[in-house]
Amino acid sequence: MRIQFEYTLDDVVDVEWRALKRSAAARAWRWRELVLSSLLSGVLLFGIIPGETTTRVVVGVIGLILGASLYPKVNESTIKRRLSKLFQENAGPDKVLICEVELLESGVHIRQNSMEIIYRWDNIKEIQETIDSVDLYSDKGGLVVVVRKRAFEASSGQEQFIELATKYLKSAQRVSQ
Repeated sequence: MRIQFEYTLDDVVDVEWRALKRSAAARAWRWRELVLSSLLSGVLLFGIIPGETTTRVVVGVIGLILGASLYPKVNESTIKRRLSKLFQENAGPDKVLICEVELLESGVHIRQNSMEIIYRWDNIKEIQETIDSVDLYSDKGGLVVVVRKRAFEASSGQEQFIELATKYLKSAQRVSQ
C-alpha cells in the first residue's frame, strides 16, 4: 500500500516536537530547566521585593510556582519557533514538500526530499493512531513516520493502512521470537 501526501514546515515542527516529548534525554532537559527557571523566578522576586522576610518568602514562593506553571508553555513555544526557523532555513518557506510512504513486506519505505529510507519491520516497535495522524515508532523510541489523516481519501484507506502495518509488524515480531 502506498500513500503520497503534501506536508508543511508546520507539520515537520509538530513531528519533531512529538519526538522530543517522547525522548528521555529531552524530558530530563525540560525537568532541569523547569526547576532552574522556577528557582530563579523565586530567588529573583525574593531578592527584589522590599519588606519583611515573611513577605519576601511568600512572594518568592509565588514566583517559584508561577515560574513552574508558565515554563512548559513558554518552553514549547520557544522550541517550536526555533525548529520552524531551522526548517525554513533548510527548506525555504514556500517549498512544497511531498512524502510517500509505502508499506511492503520488507519494511516501511519512506521517500521524501530526494531520499528514500527503509525501516525493516523488525525495527518498528509501535503503531499509534492519534487524533490527526497514524504514527510509527522505532524500537529505539524514535519517530519513524507520521502519516496525517488528511493523506487518506477516506477513513477506510486509513483503516487499511493501519491493518496492513499491524499485520506486517506482528509477522516480523513472530519471526524474531
